[in-house]
Amino acid sequence: MLGLWSMAAQLRACHCRACLRATNPVLRRATTSSAPNSRRRKVLASDVFTACYTAFMATAAVLDARRKDERRRDLDGKIAQAKSTLSAMLEQSAARDLATLVDSSYPEVFDSPPLEKEEVLNRLGDMRHRTLRDLGQTLNARLKSVSQMRVSLGMKWRTEIPEGTVALARCEKVLAAEEREMAMSEHREPRSETHMERFSDMVTDLVDRLMAEAWWATEMQWPGKQRSPSSPDSANTMVRMLRSDGYPSYAHPDLNRRETIKQRTQLNELNLTILNKWEQRKRVQLVAKICYNLLVCGTPPSIENYNTLILGFSLLGEHNLSQAVVDSFLFVSSLKPTQATYLCLLHHYRLKRDIVGFHRLIQRLIGRDPRGIGLTRRSEEAVARQRSLQEWAATEDVALANGYYVLRPPITAELAEAMMEGLIDFGMLRYAARLFAACLAEEWSFHREVLWRFFHSCLVMVDTATVNIIIQGLLHNIDKASLLLLGPSQVHRPIVRQLRYFLSMAHAARLPTDDGAEKGEEPSPGTDTVQPRRAEFNHLVTAIWIRETWDYSRYMGIVLRMAEVAISYGWPNSRELDDVLRALDSEVEHPWRKMAEVERNHRLARMDWLAAELEGAYQLRGKTESAITTALAKSTPRKLRTPAQFSPKIPFRERMALALRYAATGTLGYRVGLCFELSKEIDLQLKMALIQALPPSYAEGLEQTQTDSGDVRLGRVVSYVEHYLASLMTREAVRRREEKKPDPFARLLEALPKVNLSFRKASAEASF
Repeated sequence: MLGLWSMAAQLRACHCRACLRATNPVLRRATTSSAPNSRRRKVLASDVFTACYTAFMATAAVLDARRKDERRRDLDGKIAQAKSTLSAMLEQSAARDLATLVDSSYPEVFDSPPLEKEEVLNRLGDMRHRTLRDLGQTLNARLKSVSQMRVSLGMKWRTEIPEGTVALARCEKVLAAEEREMAMSEHREPRSETHMERFSDMVTDLVDRLMAEAWWATEMQWPGKQRSPSSPDSANTMVRMLRSDGYPSYAHPDLNRRETIKQRTQLNELNLTILNKWEQRKRVQLVAKICYNLLVCGTPPSIENYNTLILGFSLLGEHNLSQAVVDSFLFVSSLKPTQATYLCLLHHYRLKRDIVGFHRLIQRLIGRDPRGIGLTRRSEEAVARQRSLQEWAATEDVALANGYYVLRPPITAELAEAMMEGLIDFGMLRYAARLFAACLAEEWSFHREVLWRFFHSCLVMVDTATVNIIIQGLLHNIDKASLLLLGPSQVHRPIVRQLRYFLSMAHAARLPTDDGAEKGEEPSPGTDTVQPRRAEFNHLVTAIWIRETWDYSRYMGIVLRMAEVAISYGWPNSRELDDVLRALDSEVEHPWRKMAEVERNHRLARMDWLAAELEGAYQLRGKTESAITTALAKSTPRKLRTPAQFSPKIPFRERMALALRYAATGTLGYRVGLCFELSKEIDLQLKMALIQALPPSYAEGLEQTQTDSGDVRLGRVVSYVEHYLASLMTREAVRRREEKKPDPFARLLEALPKVNLSFRKASAEASF
């Protein structure tokens, strides 16, 4: 570098002694040769350009280093500020609404008793089918109203609820485990030739159901594109020919147990191979292959084979085919169900969107249906006669339904989770919340996906009543709730955020009250029972705050470490520094964004609650107005009443005006009403007089009517009197008719002198 500057100086010099003396020191420092007579190198233009370019780049490097130092100091300051103010920022933003909940009055809605599993299942079985059929319309109307409120608040929310896959995966695992343990399973095998004939009839009925459903489903989808069932080359004809050859022809399962298990396992494998290659256009042919496997199998199919068909058809969307297998199991077969059977049945009705079938299945599971689910059942008379059955009913989990003792299956965590999935899909969130509370009491855990779908559904529908039930279940099982939030198998971050939304919704759905304890007032007599629940509520709020603080601190620590690593190693360029600063700013603003979301959900819940309260007040006002107008209309004389006084479509003021026309004193209508009242009093006195004049046989009926209804019409009394008078006239006529009529000439004959007949007789004899 110095050599370049020396050559540039000599090039610009005038070669006089003074100039040469000024450039010689530079030349001596730049050269490496010490010879006094060394030849001087000629300076070129490229050397000058190189020297200038190097000087410019060095200057730019110095300026860029200064700017990078400033940005680094700025970034170090931001990191230090973030570290120093992290706790204060969390206290001011992330926990502000939670602190408000702790300081506010305790919501009385959480003071209800805990829910038991038996009570929850009984409530689930008490639903009416008519209500279930109208549930879809109710949910759509609710979702529409909530969407309108969200639009008015400018909220963006994902209203669709994703399909649940975890429960289906667990069902497949349970089904696979039962297939592996088929040799150890307890099956209900045939015990006689009659039982074997019933098994053959069961399989024949199943084959007929499957073939009919497959043909009709294909015909509905592609009309006229398939062969007729009676065609000689159709799949139905093939199945009929196979049955005419003597199939099914099963060997008894107990003859060779190992061969039986092998045959049933191969049957499952073959059917699964067919289901994996499923095509809707080939539905009839593929179902015929499954029926062929069922008919030619060496042993009768087991419940595991039924489970595979039910779940396989349900996952393929062939719900008519799976329903055929379900109907065969429930109404025809005598197979003993397993845990996988209950799960497959629940998922079948859930995927089919058959809410009535889902509810009827639950009634069978809990023993509300006397048919049961395929386990043991005995009549009440048989249990009363046999002591062994009495011991069975006393020791086993049985339910009495319509004169039958029905054995109920054990409700496990997998079964409860499948029920929960169905309740979520059908929109029965309050029943799902009660089931969630009961499962907490049983120390059962749900998968995080199921919990997220359930909580997300509650937030989508803004169902404050369901939220209250969930919080109530958490408070009654505060230890389990703490483990969910802070334990080793804790829920993930979105579920904690949803619980925070729940607390905000519960706080919004009540009127603001003044806490007397804060003002030094004496506590009310019933507040002693509230204090333990208040402590649990504060414990839950604090646990949520700790979990959110821990999550935020962990994520903030990750971002800070990334920033420190980016600064410490090498000189990052401007883009890297901007990315680090952007990520840091995003994490710093994260609590404030979540706080804004909580506030918007709070406003939405408050708006929905106020709308519900207004709707309730409007209905109450309508009932009150109807009661007032009805009472005033009844006080109006009957002949002056009009239908408009009882019509709810007529405005309240008009109905009141019609009623008050005869109630305001001093008016013409009032005087007319008095005349009618006087007429009514006269009619009453007349009725009493007529009733008293009647004999007891006639008066008893009128007096009973007057006692029951409070009054009896005058026309009815008059009709009774007329009937009585008519009866009197009839009796008088009969009496007169029965009496002898007097001879009009009798008195004349009596007045005439009597002739002596003996004298006349003697005279006659003398003449002869």
